[in-house]
Amino acid sequence: MKIENGNKTDLLDSLVKTSQVKPQKEAAVGKPREEEANTYDRVELSTRKQEIDRLTEKAKTQPAVRQERVEELKQSIEDGTYNAKGEMVAKSILKSNILDELL
Repeated sequence: MKIENGNKTDLLDSLVKTSQVKPQKEAAVGKPREEEANTYDRVELSTRKQEIDRLTEKAKTQPAVRQERVEELKQSIEDGTYNAKGEMVAKSILKSNILDELL
């Protein structure tokens, strides 16, 4: 009985030859080789986060109650000139109730 390996000996020879090839000089630690310099990943932060942070700070500086508007409405109610539309009041109440249920 005869067993033939076919091309397996050629494969083994090529593997031995490639393992005998001298390794390339290693670059200094921390300094990438020229061909590797372009392969690093980069992170670029969008300006969107900066804009959100800026608007958040601006919102924090604004008063929770617009006192001048409150005074205008109080004066209108006292003078009898304030006219609230029933439809707007109903929408506001429904909107508030829906939001309360969702949150």
